[in-house]
Amino acid sequence: MKILIVVALTLLPLVAAQADFDDPNALGLFFSDTEFTDVTNGITTPGAPFNAYVVVLNPEVEAIGGYEVGISITDPTVFVLSAGGPEKWANAGDMLNQIVRFGTPVMAVDSSAILCTMQILYSGTDTVDIRFGPADPQSIPGHDGPVLVDGANLANQENLIPCGSPYHESLNGWVASLNPHHGSPVQTGSFSKLKSMFR
Repeated sequence: MKILIVVALTLLPLVAAQADFDDPNALGLFFSDTEFTDVTNGITTPGAPFNAYVVVLNPEVEAIGGYEVGISITDPTVFVLSAGGPEKWANAGDMLNQIVRFGTPVMAVDSSAILCTMQILYSGTDTVDIRFGPADPQSIPGHDGPVLVDGANLANQENLIPCGSPYHESLNGWVASLNPHHGSPVQTGSFSKLKSMFR
């Protein structure tokens, strides 16, 4: 019985790490420009350049004037070849420290908006995790995550909105994986599925 409890407690964080795509102002990374799910946040790398999309889900503002995000990749042999976006995308940072303002605000369609397209190259086969955190320097001191800029009031520099992730905080900013051998850290199971494994 003790072994069963230990195994259940070990697997519980995987179940708890489900995506919550209903949270407002959630910034994620997906490998599809049309589907933003816990399936399209992982890709088996093709050995040629491929696209990844920085996407905001359920923004609480109609017009997005910009965003800020620090991106970390766990393998230095992953190359970001380019980064760009819609509406006169202007980045005051770099490809992994994006401090972006749009010349014309971006409007969300169907509760989402693509903010950036990144072209990535990785020829390896190992699993690589991608995490989002704050840009450097942080615009909202003490907020360890991405930021949206309300496009309805661009003149107000304090009109910043803290963003979260579509995933639980216990994943330390994880948003996507390259070559997820055993699936992404986000599992589609439920607690009843977990319990049924031990019956």
